[in-house]
Amino acid sequence: MTTQITVDDQTPKANSSLNVDKTRLQEWVEKLPQILMDEYRDTNFEITFKGTQEDYQDIISAVEAYGNKINAKCTLDKTADIADAEATIDSIFEEIKKGPIPELKDKAIADAFEKAKNSQFEINVVATMSSGKSTLINALLGQQLMPAANEATTATIVKIVDTDQKNFSAVAYDKSGNTVAKISNVTLADMKKLNDDEKVSSVTIFGNIPFVKSTGMKLVLVDTPGPNNSRDKRHEEMTYKMIANSDKSLVLYVMNGQQLGINDEKIFLDYICQNMKEGGKQSRDRFLFALNKMDSFRPSAKYDGEGCIAKALDAAKKGLEDRGIYNPNLFPVASLPALQIRTKDEDEDEDEDAAELDGFRKRSAKYEEMRFENYYDYTHLTQTDRQRIENWQATHKGDELIEIHTGIPSIELAISQYVNKYARTTKICDLVHSFKDKLEELAAVANLQDAIAKDKNKKAELEKQIEKIKTNIQSAKDAQTLSKDIDKIDLTSKVQTEVKSYLEGVRRDTRSLMSGRNNKVEKIVAKQQCVELEKQVQAISIQIKVQIDMILEKSYKETINKVVEQYKKHLAALNMGINAGALSFNPLNLVSASLSNLSQIIEDNTETADESYYVREEYQKRVEGGFFRKAANILTFGRIADHTYETAYRNKRIAKYVDYVDMNEVASDYIVPFQKELQKTEQSAIEYVSGETIRLKEYLKAELIKIDKLLDEKLSALSQTEADSKAKAEEIALKEKNLKWLMNIQQQVKNIIEF
Repeated sequence: MTTQITVDDQTPKANSSLNVDKTRLQEWVEKLPQILMDEYRDTNFEITFKGTQEDYQDIISAVEAYGNKINAKCTLDKTADIADAEATIDSIFEEIKKGPIPELKDKAIADAFEKAKNSQFEINVVATMSSGKSTLINALLGQQLMPAANEATTATIVKIVDTDQKNFSAVAYDKSGNTVAKISNVTLADMKKLNDDEKVSSVTIFGNIPFVKSTGMKLVLVDTPGPNNSRDKRHEEMTYKMIANSDKSLVLYVMNGQQLGINDEKIFLDYICQNMKEGGKQSRDRFLFALNKMDSFRPSAKYDGEGCIAKALDAAKKGLEDRGIYNPNLFPVASLPALQIRTKDEDEDEDEDAAELDGFRKRSAKYEEMRFENYYDYTHLTQTDRQRIENWQATHKGDELIEIHTGIPSIELAISQYVNKYARTTKICDLVHSFKDKLEELAAVANLQDAIAKDKNKKAELEKQIEKIKTNIQSAKDAQTLSKDIDKIDLTSKVQTEVKSYLEGVRRDTRSLMSGRNNKVEKIVAKQQCVELEKQVQAISIQIKVQIDMILEKSYKETINKVVEQYKKHLAALNMGINAGALSFNPLNLVSASLSNLSQIIEDNTETADESYYVREEYQKRVEGGFFRKAANILTFGRIADHTYETAYRNKRIAKYVDYVDMNEVASDYIVPFQKELQKTEQSAIEYVSGETIRLKEYLKAELIKIDKLLDEKLSALSQTEADSKAKAEEIALKEKNLKWLMNIQQQVKNIIEF
């Protein structure tokens, strides 16, 4: 993705922040007004944007955010929409397959094109406990398929792949990827059994996802176990990696609108926050927060009161902003009524929740605030999608209108919006690049051949160049220079700096886990606190693995790109593809292998306190002779007794012994070994990357030798063209025709990807 900016038809200065180059628009657009005001000392601008409607909307939002600080008139020079571009690429590729150039009909090119065309885009659904996540997914599917209950129900990872088939089928796998079960027509009962089966680690479902038709992509809904709710710890790692891979998926985070105590997922939300801060607007766009079960609110004065929906949204917004998640995309939704409406034709007679749906019908009709599609200040839907919703409101009635009020269609619009803005544009680039490089290569050769055939001087000139290049390729001196350049690559120091910086942040986080602990906590409470502490440390250890993996991957990619660019400068703009292989860095197990036994830590820091106490006890004290108290005289066998009773008090000891735990010491004993392991982890990463650097260097050297040979072959082919320049006129005419065809195809491709 590249952006070109001119100001008064002039290119900005070399040091200008407007030289955004290959940075995605969403990474810098929010700073655009400030950059303009700072660099041009003005507040009045006319901004013309050439590109898609979706990207233009981000320009508008950025300007509007500055209010009256800037006066900017914005204009859109709209390009063809995404669907048109995709259709054009299909048409071009069909023309290529039928065209006159055999090299373009290679199976590898066709396979690459089909792979890009059928690429999947994942929507990962994660949730806090009892959020109604499964009900929301069922609402998106329009079918009761995922088990739902007021408890943790997702023990497996479930992927729902959109297909054209009418029913849903499923394949279940164990931890090793072996097939456990195949079900041709899967039901809710089947899914409950698979979820309860400890042998099952993941399930892939195939079927029609109704709202996908509007996205233009093959979507995959991924029902992800929460970080604290998985049988397989690898699932937890996958969840964290999914969050960290900012360009790979969209995240739908489901929260219970009735229970906004989101401390249960503190570590997970903190990790989301960390990733949302990186990458600008796109990082925020890829996280959708669904506030579910909002249909349970009652805006009447007798119950939750007027404005209860906005208050709940504000509470959720504040909870996220307290963690540094600003301007979150918050969607109030009522997934159960939406599901009931979408499935009412299937089980209307058996619908036990009909009263709930009827209640939402009445409340959404009576109270405007129960129409969840209208909360644009929280959802941040574009003006285009707002207009679409308003059109729906005007043209729908009955349960179709109630379905809009549930807010589920708004979530679906937001997903489509993200896919159009990011995923489909990336898909277009992938489609083009599946054949663009081969087009350029063939066109370069064809142009040279054409020049040789038409101009004798060019023949001689090219022949000299060919000989010179071939001599250089075969020169041991040049080979040694290239080898030395590769040997100078230093991944270790770069990785060490990044890993060190990251782990220092982890140390700060873990130190905070030790602070604020009470030195006198009842043992039963201490055990609960330790369980939470253990969960937090386990989560952090998984995050460490994911982040170090990503640091290594980033460093390898940067290094490979540098070598390729350097080689291109030496030997013209030939294209190469590198597959560096999968990264497999596995740092030490930071929890189970190295931390002290948790129960022993508790015992070592437990003291029994004697908390026995006295209570004032009332009793009847006997008083002997002397005088009689009228009220206490007792007749015994006809005579008056010579004693009586009076009320007295005494102290009675109540024995109580309580085990108290010093949680300051427990946290310290638990965390300190973990922190010591971080040093070993850092060293392990450095040792690993040192070994990988050697492997990578040898790999690159071997790849470049292959390219040298390929270049030599192409140069020999050009020499042969020079030798055969006396070919028949018909052959020359055919080559000219093919060259024109190539040029035309190239221009069509350029028109698509260069706005």
